[in-house]
Amino acid sequence: MQTMLVSAKAIGAVLRDMRKQQGLTQKELGRRVGLDQKKVSLIENGNPNIRLDSLLRLLSALGAGITVQVKADSVVAKEDSW
Repeated sequence: MQTMLVSAKAIGAVLRDMRKQQGLTQKELGRRVGLDQKKVSLIENGNPNIRLDSLLRLLSALGAGITVQVKADSVVAKEDSW
């Protein structure tokens, strides 16, 4: 299932739902990825300061990943514009 997530709060809610579906506590999930329970809680509650590596570790532990999709109305920079 693919879900378009556009905010830290939405990402946190999906992570929480996935964790609960797998019967894990925040503490158990945190142990799997090297985070404490408080950090997992902050992420699930929409903390916008989540580190990308933490997010990727959490997703991997839950059997999920990230797909990046360019919006139809977005302008893509040309290579030579760097």
